[in-house]
Amino acid sequence: MRVILGANAYIKRTRNRQEPIWWDSRTAINAHVLIMGGSGAGKTYTIRHWIESLARHNRELRIHVFDVHGDIDGLPACSSVKFSEQTPYGFNPLALSACRDSGGIRRRIQTFTAALNRTSRRLGTRQEAVLRAVLTDLYHANGFYADKPESWRLDDGIVRRFPKKYPTLLDASRFTQAKLKALHLGADSKAVAALEQVNRKAAALNARLKAMGQIDRCLERGGADAPANSDLERLKAQAIEAYTAFVNAIGSGRELDDGLRYDSRDVLRSVGERLDNLNALGLFRPNPPPFDCDAAVWRYDIKAMREDEQKLFVTFRLEDLFQQAVQRGVQSDVRDLVVLDEAKRFFTEDTDNPLNTWVTEGRKFGLSLICASQSPTHFSEDFLSNVATKLILGIDEMYWDGSVRKLKIDLRTLQYIVPRRTLAAQIKTSGEVRARFVGVDLSGDTLSANVAVGGDP
Repeated sequence: MRVILGANAYIKRTRNRQEPIWWDSRTAINAHVLIMGGSGAGKTYTIRHWIESLARHNRELRIHVFDVHGDIDGLPACSSVKFSEQTPYGFNPLALSACRDSGGIRRRIQTFTAALNRTSRRLGTRQEAVLRAVLTDLYHANGFYADKPESWRLDDGIVRRFPKKYPTLLDASRFTQAKLKALHLGADSKAVAALEQVNRKAAALNARLKAMGQIDRCLERGGADAPANSDLERLKAQAIEAYTAFVNAIGSGRELDDGLRYDSRDVLRSVGERLDNLNALGLFRPNPPPFDCDAAVWRYDIKAMREDEQKLFVTFRLEDLFQQAVQRGVQSDVRDLVVLDEAKRFFTEDTDNPLNTWVTEGRKFGLSLICASQSPTHFSEDFLSNVATKLILGIDEMYWDGSVRKLKIDLRTLQYIVPRRTLAAQIKTSGEVRARFVGVDLSGDTLSANVAVGGDP
């Protein structure tokens, strides 16, 4: 993959000659790019230029653009999908990776919990333990077992009446409510369901009596002569039978252990509320989004989300793409490229943050990351050291001192940059001990002359 950046500013100034500067994924030590520039410096234009250049000449590449402002539109070969609370599709964060080494139930629960802690109020130790128990039991109830990797697949070879499906957030929410009711009533789910049927039937009967004007007379007599209802009596008998079966089934001691796993009603209720709120966002539905599989660019329009929702959505999606890449295996060139504008809002210092995982481990699996932000001071030194290509389009003077320290760039180079006319580029290539920042002239002649012939010199 190749992208023209512009002309070598030094050669143009001293020799009056246009010598283009190219970015080449085959020579750069990795395909990760950090674009830095303040408001109006041309970040969006630069992002578009990279996307158009890469999408035009690499049929094996899929570009994922997370558009937080809704202004990276009109891209070639692009399939765009809007995500909001009202859209009927999304991604299932509980879908499993069947990879024995990097997938499975334990890994999915760990990444799910870590994503919640990074993007919203952190779960307590007891809440994490209860959430882990809830999800483990939920997977087990749906035919997925932590100690049986062959069960992690949907097509596990077992013939079933109904197709096997991964549980969803809605399933997790309902499952937690069922566990809460069972813990509150001291019974299993079958007994609780029978009791709920009794309550519904009794409520319906009382509503009928009230409509007939009989309920007041019954209450005056203490309900002793209330009309009998055969359906209600039958349901009561079934509920009693279910509770009796539950009590008689106690014999191994595991029944009480199951109750202890869920700690207390308060902790279980708090976990259920978190799952309810997460499901209410409408971002994690089981129906996949209607992206065109033949399109080179997938644009995720997430401007309708709040910032915390964007962080959660992007975090889960990056983790999913990484797991898919691991299953695909080692690649010789980039297969998936993610473009993140306002990347600082998705970055944390945690080593297991997906952005850190992508820049440290993504190269061998064919993953590339293009991040855009206002300043390098928004990122850690480890992150910056692992990004091979850095483009400075012009940053505010308040960030100059921090940028000099973090990037080891000469202050005069920062002073040289004129937004939309010149930039500074650093591209670390194989075999080089240290890469210097080079001045790049953004003359339209250089860009148009080379892009017009297909992106190659």
